Amino acid sequence: MIRAYHCGEDMSMVQRFLKRFWSLFFACLIPVIVLYSDAFVDDPILFKNPSRVVWIICLIVIFVTAICLGLLVHSWQMQRLYTRNNWRLVFWTHVVLFPALCTIVLGLRKIQVSTYDIALEREQSQHLHWYTGEVKDILIWAVPLDIVLILLWAMVSICKNESSRSVT
Repeated sequence: MIRAYHCGEDMSMVQRFLKRFWSLFFACLIPVIVLYSDAFVDDPILFKNPSRVVWIICLIVIFVTAICLGLLVHSWQMQRLYTRNNWRLVFWTHVVLFPALCTIVLGLRKIQVSTYDIALEREQSQHLHWYTGEVKDILIWAVPLDIVLILLWAMVSICKNESSRSVT
């Protein structure tokens, strides 16, 4: 049997893999499901009370985003538990940060799109529409930056791994 790092119990490789990555898998799967479910939702402006529908959509998006972020925090905790050195931990931190940023940007985008028609009619929705757009525009630049950092830390962790192998 393979000994799990920092765990103290015997586990197979499959059990260790599932324990380490199940939350990351579901956190990446939920936004994909939400994106595909958008095709089945009617435009909020077609309903009898469109502002209520927009607020319900916003609450659903916030709830789904919070679930995804909770799963990503769990995944990061598992990476901290199983990662053997700091270089790999920084790499896994950026890998987990990527779907977190994407989930937040997609959620803000959905809120911004949902509030567009209502923002034209009601003043209270104009602020929500404008602020979500501004935050989304700022965070959208963080996603490519995180991709660059993932690549950088992948190279650093590979180089550190190679140098530690050559020493032994």
